[in-house]
Amino acid sequence: MHLSLHTDYGLRLLMHLTLAEPGVWIATPTVAQRFGISVHHLQKIAQTLVRAGAVEARQGRSGGVRLARDPREIRLGRLVADLEGVGTAVDCRRDPCPLIGRCRLKWAFDAAEQAFFLELDRLTLADVAAGPTAVALRALFRTEPGDRGNAPAAPVPTDPTSGN
Repeated sequence: MHLSLHTDYGLRLLMHLTLAEPGVWIATPTVAQRFGISVHHLQKIAQTLVRAGAVEARQGRSGGVRLARDPREIRLGRLVADLEGVGTAVDCRRDPCPLIGRCRLKWAFDAAEQAFFLELDRLTLADVAAGPTAVALRALFRTEPGDRGNAPAAPVPTDPTSGN
């Protein structure tokens, strides 16, 4: 499954917010600049994350974004489903397909997509923002106020394919 840039940048933003000092508002222009995307695009992503209940946003001089919940409580599968949309692996309404409502292929793709989200739900935002990811994000945002100097306290799952 190929994730959209919307989801990619949304997850990057969330991982960065996971490492920020709890309660500190992070300015979206700074994040957009470091990720090399427009502020407008990042604000659209933040709006999606606000609707999903993962992020809080505040406008104004002292505004920005911050996590709405503890990153150990935010499941990755739910986040990706909120960012990507559910039932989007095959869109039968596009074109539209003459087999709509009578095709088992759509059912198979939807079942596979659900399994994908369930597998991702085994991990939390804290899990994926730890280890080498945390080091890379801290280097990218090292001048950002509110960054903590230590790794998140959440346990990091062992990935047998990465050598961690």
